[in-house]
This record gives sequence, C-alpha cells and structure tokens, in this order.
Amino acid sequence: MSKVKKASGRNLESVTNYCRELQDEYSKLLAVRIDFGYKKDHVGACSLEEIKKDVKHMLDNRRANHSLFRDQVGYIFKFEDAEEKGPHAHALLLFNGQKVCKDAHLGDQIGNYWNEKITGGNGVFHNCNRDKARYEQCGIGMIDHSDFAKRAVLEEKVIGYMLKDEQSIDGIKQSGREKSVTKGVCTRKKNNAGRPRK
Repeated sequence: MSKVKKASGRNLESVTNYCRELQDEYSKLLAVRIDFGYKKDHVGACSLEEIKKDVKHMLDNRRANHSLFRDQVGYIFKFEDAEEKGPHAHALLLFNGQKVCKDAHLGDQIGNYWNEKITGGNGVFHNCNRDKARYEQCGIGMIDHSDFAKRAVLEEKVIGYMLKDEQSIDGIKQSGREKSVTKGVCTRKKNNAGRPRK
C-alpha cells in the first residue's frame, strides 16, 4: 500500500472519529459544506501556502465574528491544488444544531466573508448546502444524533469524498509538518447535565 493511501486511510479514520465525538456531544449538528478558492485572474499568483494562511486567518478571526461563528463546534479542511482551479480547500463546518438552523444562508454568509474580508475580493466559494436537492443521498444540513442513516451518508459520502486519495496534493508529504487535512479538536463539556443519549 502506498504512503498516500495509508495517510488517506488514517485521515479518514481520524476525521470520522472526530465527527462521531461531536455527534455524541451535541444532539443536533448543522453540517455546512463549502469549497474555498480564488478567482481565475488571481490563481496564478496563489500558492498552497497562501490558502492555508488565509484559512488560518479565517479560523483565527472567529472570536471577533460572533454573528457567523459563535455556534461553530467543529471544522475539517482538505487542501488541494489543481492546474485549472489552483489551490483550494474543501471545508466541512459543523455548528450546534440547537442554536442555528439556516444552513444555506449561513454558508453564503461565510462564503461572502471569505471573498470580501479574508481574500480582499480575490476569493470565490461554492456553497454545497444551496444544492442539497440534487444529492440523492444528502449528508449535510441538519443531522440529528439519532438519524443514523444521515450520519452514515455524512461519513461515507461527504467525508469520504473530501478525503479520497485521488484528491491528494501532488508532492505534499502526508506526514511531518505539511498536511493536506486539518480539523478542530473535540473538547468534552465538563457539565454532563441533560438527557443521556445511547
């Protein structure tokens, strides 16, 4: 088995376990899938390092932008580089579904924030939650803890697609300091009050 496939398998296992931990913590998760990139006339001047820096900038700014990110509880980013699209990132942003529900609207707001504030007008985005109707099996939007069918689609279709090894970055090392996948950290709440879920 190649190093890329081994790394892809480890990433998939790690990210899947991360999502399961979040689903055990929250009775509902709102899953928002957005692709972030740059305009065609800016792609030539972009690098993988730049999009990673821009994504970090957006994540670091979450505390200052409560209207968008106050109820975010997790995230997954997969960085890629393609000849036509240039460097781009597939993102799965996870929110507390008890606090927010308008996933398509939220996706548009975050995408516009990327375009206007983070990239200074050089960004583009695609909000997958605007196209939910076209998916035969939909694993984004509101996901109830007890909806095991939708949870399976999230893991197998959404996360599986994001992390498939064919999408790996050419030349990137899957171990060491350079990584194509980044995710948040699930921190358990100290207060376990509330109805326990099986």
